[in-house]
Amino acid sequence: MIDLETMPLGELRTLRAQIEAEIRRRNSTTQRLIKRMQKMAADQGLSLNELLTVAGSSDEIPTVSRSGTAIKYRDPKNPARGWTGHGRKPGWVIDFLANGGSLDRLAV
Repeated sequence: MIDLETMPLGELRTLRAQIEAEIRRRNSTTQRLIKRMQKMAADQGLSLNELLTVAGSSDEIPTVSRSGTAIKYRDPKNPARGWTGHGRKPGWVIDFLANGGSLDRLAV
């Protein structure tokens, strides 16, 4: 493990720059992947959200997740899908945010 308390300030700044660059690279990769997935869905006449709705459709609207944690966010296009806000973001949340939506608009 890196001992940040004893690291010289110059090395800390270099490390911070490297971390920020890696975060930007990963965010860029994620955004490119979302765009590619949206294009693939559009090529089949669907939005990515519609495709994920079909893949994760359910007849029940859960009020609590499998883990027992209350649902904090709900898909506006398919209320059967919810998210607790913990763990990885579901595809419908990623798609909603990629299209300029805000997480606050999904809050239950």
